[in-house]
Amino acid sequence: MTRKEIAVGYFNEGYNCAQAVVLAFADKLPFGEDELKRIAAPFGGGMGRLREVCGAVSGMVLLAGLSREWDTLDHKSKNELYALERKLAEEFRDRAGAIVCRELLVSRPHGDVHNSQKPGCAELVGTAAEIVEENGLFG
Repeated sequence: MTRKEIAVGYFNEGYNCAQAVVLAFADKLPFGEDELKRIAAPFGGGMGRLREVCGAVSGMVLLAGLSREWDTLDHKSKNELYALERKLAEEFRDRAGAIVCRELLVSRPHGDVHNSQKPGCAELVGTAAEIVEENGLFG
């Protein structure tokens, strides 16, 4: 199975967008699935259903942070991390049209800003996992 298929599978099981993206790469991370579920849990629904940054994007950013040892006290390392985050987010925006949950929900099939478990969200989760994989964050 591809990372995209794995992420969509987790989403279809009921995990939020961020959890689904992060869990798709669980085998590459130094944490157990239970820890990853807890780490990513607050980012669903655009952060606690605030409908801000899409949970799938937040999942990508979490994975960027976990992809290597970043020294955020070092100016160069911090800038590299932030550049990677922007790159991932821009690729997502190019493919999906936005990175904000509420904008994505109303532009997807059956979009409704009151319910993030919509069919279009599974597609977004898959897109995020694909972007992480294409950017070689974990080799």
